[in-house]
Amino acid sequence: MLNGANENMTRPVTVAFIAINVMVFVLTHDMTLIGGASLQQDSLVQWATYAFPVAELGEWWRIATGAFLHADIRHLLLNMIMFFLLGRRLERQTGPAVFVAVCTISMIWGSAGALLSTPNTAVVGASGVVYGVMASVLVVERLSGRDPWSEGLGTLIVVNVVLSFVIPGISVGGHLGGLCGGLLCGWTAGDQRRSRGLRVWIILSMVGVLGCLLGGIAANTWLNPLL
Repeated sequence: MLNGANENMTRPVTVAFIAINVMVFVLTHDMTLIGGASLQQDSLVQWATYAFPVAELGEWWRIATGAFLHADIRHLLLNMIMFFLLGRRLERQTGPAVFVAVCTISMIWGSAGALLSTPNTAVVGASGVVYGVMASVLVVERLSGRDPWSEGLGTLIVVNVVLSFVIPGISVGGHLGGLCGGLLCGWTAGDQRRSRGLRVWIILSMVGVLGCLLGGIAANTWLNPLL
């Protein structure tokens, strides 16, 4: 009974991330337009992930803040539902500290991917984090001896990647960037039967720094996009 309760208990980092996103949504949206394009223009201009302010004005924080903005209520709900289902699963497997690192690194890599693919487009949304968590769950469970494909997780990832290319208005670079960051984090966290000591944190730090460097390089391509 205790194991079952522990298996199903809500994880604090997962809840905190969702709460922050909801709070930011309330602060940055016109609630009278909640059913449509309610994101306030000032919030988009000041906080979205966008290459020019990062490269030319030194507004490096946009690599993070864009991930907490959402275009509309549907965008928010889709990301938060996916994050809740997958996030508590990964947080249970890795522990809260490593889970925070996975989310942060996935966010950085998602922003780097968005800046690389569309440096002259303002990008918002936590999709990079969601894709990173999704990829990390797949790798961690695989390395722990489980078969995530039998549970449909592998299929979920494939379907979402395909939809990234099919549905218009989606940041393909943001999704794939978060996915790559999550894969690296999952491989680093690895099998739960191994000890996760200083080595894991060194590698996670290196992956995070690499994501920041890629984001900076990508932002500087705003005059001559690579893709």
